[in-house]
Amino acid sequence: MNERELTNLAEGNSYRIEVTGRDHAWVLDEAVAKGGTNAGPSPVESFLGALLSCLTISFQFSARRKNVAIERIEGWIAANETKYIERIAIELQVWSPAPEDDVRALLPFAERGCFVKNTLKPEIELSIELVVNPGKGA
Repeated sequence: MNERELTNLAEGNSYRIEVTGRDHAWVLDEAVAKGGTNAGPSPVESFLGALLSCLTISFQFSARRKNVAIERIEGWIAANETKYIERIAIELQVWSPAPEDDVRALLPFAERGCFVKNTLKPEIELSIELVVNPGKGA
């Protein structure tokens, strides 16, 4: 398993974690109120960012394969704040000159193609709202 291999380093009694993978390095940490130093996003925030980004990239990939022009995508994600993740809500705002039905038809392909989404346990309640806005070329 060397394609998606990462390493991390934690020193001392800190929650600050240095993660390294491929050609990139980043820091994960907890908020000060939770005992961290706030040097980076928490692991849960990082996961939620990965989920939203994966879904967005998968949506773009699906649009390219189906020849649907996408001008811009903005995303929002939220999950319950305490304990284990039980609920996740996502909103994708898409700007496209293509017919709205063509843009909406991309979502099932994007969901299937999002590898991060496919790691979620079935009992996690996931809602995805897609808002389609006319693009400049519409």
